[in-house]
Amino acid sequence: MGFKLRLLNLWTPNFVISRVLDRIDAQTKLAFAQLVIPTPLAATDIVNSNAITEAESVEEKRAAMAKKHVELVKELVSSVGQEAALDMGRESLFKAGRRLGAEAHAMLGVGDSPKDMIRAAKILYRVLGIDFTVKWTSKESATLIVHRCALANEYTELTCQILSATDEGVMQGLNPNARMRFREHLTGGCPACKADVLFIVETKKQ
Repeated sequence: MGFKLRLLNLWTPNFVISRVLDRIDAQTKLAFAQLVIPTPLAATDIVNSNAITEAESVEEKRAAMAKKHVELVKELVSSVGQEAALDMGRESLFKAGRRLGAEAHAMLGVGDSPKDMIRAAKILYRVLGIDFTVKWTSKESATLIVHRCALANEYTELTCQILSATDEGVMQGLNPNARMRFREHLTGGCPACKADVLFIVETKKQ
């Protein structure tokens, strides 16, 4: 386990949280901007908004980012329809999440173990105001359970379904052998968000 991972796992100062939120905002904006669709002027205005960087507190920055995500999803749906928006949005945001995860892997000195991946994920989720626990079902599989999510206060269910692909990509970026998929969401009326986590164990050829 790297020193930064150990330290930030114990305590993540607000200036670090603010900086990482800016990075997450930049990557999610890029994910929407890269979609090959007729981009409405409203969506361009939302992407270029400075509401997040101008927010004074971490809480305000989270809320501003969540509201931006809701509006971007709304504009995407109006351009291509809900089904296409779900597919296109998730694909692009998964890639953005994977980039964020790879950056965090390098910055935090994340090792190859599943435990290191979970420690790093806790730091990133703390940035977003998300609390979760992990229930291991075997050495290679687990259920991630989100008990509280600051973004859910602003998200619609569809926004959550699309943006959760970012989280799934982050896990793979933190550990290339990891796969995660959400199956329940707070925004859908469930008591918690739940995701299945699987670690691909490569078998050595004889």
